[in-house]
Amino acid sequence: MIWLLARREIVTRGRTKGYRIVTLVLFLAVIVLGVVPSLIGGDDDAREVDVGVAEVPAVLTDALDAGSEDFDVTIVDVSEEEVESSLTRGEVDVVVTDGSLVWEGSPDTELDEFLRLTVERIALGERAAAFGLDADDVTALFTPIDLEEVRLDGDDDTDGIRFLAGFIAGILTFMFLQTWGSFVMMGVVEEKSSRIVEILLAQVRPRTLLAGKVLGLGILALAQMLVVGVAGAISLVFVRDVDVPSGVWATVPLLIVTFLLAFAFYATWFAAVGSMVSRQEDAQGVALPVVAPLLVAYLIGSASLTTPANGAMTIGSVIPFTSPVLLPMRVALTDVPAWQVALSLVILATSAVLMLRVAGWIYRFALLRTGARIRWRELWRARSTPSETA
Repeated sequence: MIWLLARREIVTRGRTKGYRIVTLVLFLAVIVLGVVPSLIGGDDDAREVDVGVAEVPAVLTDALDAGSEDFDVTIVDVSEEEVESSLTRGEVDVVVTDGSLVWEGSPDTELDEFLRLTVERIALGERAAAFGLDADDVTALFTPIDLEEVRLDGDDDTDGIRFLAGFIAGILTFMFLQTWGSFVMMGVVEEKSSRIVEILLAQVRPRTLLAGKVLGLGILALAQMLVVGVAGAISLVFVRDVDVPSGVWATVPLLIVTFLLAFAFYATWFAAVGSMVSRQEDAQGVALPVVAPLLVAYLIGSASLTTPANGAMTIGSVIPFTSPVLLPMRVALTDVPAWQVALSLVILATSAVLMLRVAGWIYRFALLRTGARIRWRELWRARSTPSETA
């Protein structure tokens, strides 16, 4: 019975012109967004950066301090003992030591290139003075400098693609949960106001009706998300060769699993609040408690793109109200212990089952009640009403 109800939603919604047009627009938009940045030049204004120097020659410090047309450099003297603390406190963007560039996380590609060229230029000048610039010495002069890359997070394979993957994972989950959750809610309100739900409830139980609706729309939402994912892969392949870190690939299946569990959790919640009203105009008011956690999660994730190991990101990736957005982002941005991923998914799955039971009870109580909006206080007072049998 649940599959029959789900198939009804798939056929009704999936064959609409609006669904097909939106899916096509998303597909094309992702490809365009992947191509356009490579066609647009960067900002001509010099960027202000703070560069720490730890016991390097004065001539190198002066060369770095001079900056370039791309960078306005401020030099910060740090001791070898203060290298890590100055980076973690955000006092400097990078620390130059004798033979190393030390970053807190992913290196800034443009700044990294500027620092390397500056170090090489000073080293070449010293070689020129020492060798006297005969033919052999010129060859030695232009021998590349082997500058070690040191990352405090210990993951040397991770680059800017992690940032991009984390951002995409977060924005996709946030957008799809909010959009398709609203579709579920508005569908419930429409069926209730047109009294179609009365016919349906004569044949099936409220919880079964709810499960079928969530399953059908969830399949459509997942299909649309997969289309967006394919478009993203196509844009990466045709724009440039991208060496994707192995850790990012774990985000793909995790994003799918998390989205399915999150959709079951949030869609049933959207449906429950939708059953509390009889008019489309009242739907946005009851949806605020559902949308608020998603918005909070998105704000936390956006603020943590460069610092994914902070406490808010770690705790939020376990709480079921925020983990759908934050867990895929965190896994894409940094290394997350497997037990934390498993714990988050178990909590989210359990919460989805509990939400289905609660929403099924609200369905039974509110679906056939028309007129004024049902208040949460009424639901609380009715909590002692015997629940529907499974």
